[in-house]
Amino acid sequence: MKIRDPIHGTIRLSEIEEELLDSRQMQRLRNIRQLAMAHLVYPGANHTRFEHSIGTLFLADKICTEMGLLKSKADKVRAAALLHDVGHVAFSHEAEFVLAPRIGDHEKIGREIMKRGEIAEILGEEFDPGEIAALAHTPMGQIITSDIGADRMDYLLRDSHYTGVAYGAIDAERICGSVALSKNGMVLEDGGLEAAESLLMARFAMFSTVYLHKTVRIASRMLQQAIALALEDGTLEAKEARSMGDSDMLRSLSKSGEAGEYVSRITDRRLFKKAYGSISHCIEQEEIEAELSRSCGCAVLVDVPKISHKSDVMFFSGGKTVPLSSASRLVKSLQGMQEGRLETIVMCEEKNVAKVARKAKLLLG
Repeated sequence: MKIRDPIHGTIRLSEIEEELLDSRQMQRLRNIRQLAMAHLVYPGANHTRFEHSIGTLFLADKICTEMGLLKSKADKVRAAALLHDVGHVAFSHEAEFVLAPRIGDHEKIGREIMKRGEIAEILGEEFDPGEIAALAHTPMGQIITSDIGADRMDYLLRDSHYTGVAYGAIDAERICGSVALSKNGMVLEDGGLEAAESLLMARFAMFSTVYLHKTVRIASRMLQQAIALALEDGTLEAKEARSMGDSDMLRSLSKSGEAGEYVSRITDRRLFKKAYGSISHCIEQEEIEAELSRSCGCAVLVDVPKISHKSDVMFFSGGKTVPLSSASRLVKSLQGMQEGRLETIVMCEEKNVAKVARKAKLLLG
């Protein structure tokens, strides 16, 4: 099977990979946007987890080829790469933040999907489904999961292309040819230092510009609140989310009174506005929201950054293996810069911004 991809060109799939792609669980990924709420800011960002999964397979295979990995091992990596996002719920990480305490994160759900049911039966034709499900947590799995692995390279290239933001351009070819596999995982070799630095700079820029865009974060927090309210009143069953696409979830949330109001605001793009921002992250989000909502007499939401930019990349140079942040001042400084830009956002309806800003400054300032 051949697929024409706008990022990587022609991608070839084996018969079993075609079967996996045609499974119900993988086809569901066509209905889950890769960037969830980013299309409200970047109208082109309508690409999905489905094509990202295919792109991740392509780059994982390229790394395997450059490493000279045996075909039997490379085939396992390809299968794991294709399935690496199969456990994502609708709206991906944004919804997962609310749903994970009840049903587990996408990695846990993905392992369950790979070990039983339709996908397990397909995998069983050539592989041990349990081995493919566990591969991400092995040294070989870093081909997919490392900070310079296939997953991150594909989403940076793909997200940059569809948002129209140029910062995600990276030299994937050079990185694929500059990595090796050690007993502890993937390591970067001398010739790839500049390409890896460029990738991490691109990731930093994409987080600042796209993933953590103020409006994207506001829409995402409103969605999370809608999900929490629908779970609370029983309109949404957490387990049901495992089979939903984005549109399915919005329809379900719309059936709830309070949650439906947030959904209406999101779909009509009548979003909350930022009332206050703080670099302080050591706060109890729910307590602050409750206090501000009570004292201001209106709905107030708070979004606390939930990411870390500490790189897991190991660099091999001069006979030693060291963390890339130790070998590169640039990478080390990027980590510090990102921490300084992660702002906690307080948001509310536009008409209430002034009073919420005053109260938030007293509480958080």
